[in-house]
Amino acid sequence: MSSPTASTAATSATAGPAAAGPARAGEAPSRPGPAAVGAPRRTRRPPRLASLQLKRLDPWTVLKISLIVSIVMFFVWMIAIGILWLSLQGMGVWGQINDTFSTLTSADAVSGSTDLITPVRVFGVAAVVGAINIVLFTLLATVAAFVYNAAAAMSGGVELTLSERD
Repeated sequence: MSSPTASTAATSATAGPAAAGPARAGEAPSRPGPAAVGAPRRTRRPPRLASLQLKRLDPWTVLKISLIVSIVMFFVWMIAIGILWLSLQGMGVWGQINDTFSTLTSADAVSGSTDLITPVRVFGVAAVVGAINIVLFTLLATVAAFVYNAAAAMSGGVELTLSERD
């Protein structure tokens, strides 16, 4: 059998210096810190570059993404129409246009006036135009994905160079 001192020495030798305990009780093991004397300084290497080719766009993914973007843009459109409506309403533009319209179209001043521009008409027309834009934008983006795939099959696709941040 081997002695306990021999087995401890063998364990320390195989595990390396990290497994060895402190030399004396209560003393911390010595580890080289970042500012240790003689330690090599870390040099900054330039960012890595990767050249990739975009060979195919999935038309189903393009359809989903373009539908989401076009719906968000519909809400942006409606908010812009609302802001424009309120701005022009505050300046009295709609009242002037409606008065001019009723003056031009009525034979006598006694007949009831109907307004040409109302909030319901403006937002209704804006909603129809926005809905048409949703359909057209989604359709055109999906067709563009098919066209890109056909062109990329012939030419190899778009080459991208990606880099790490500095």
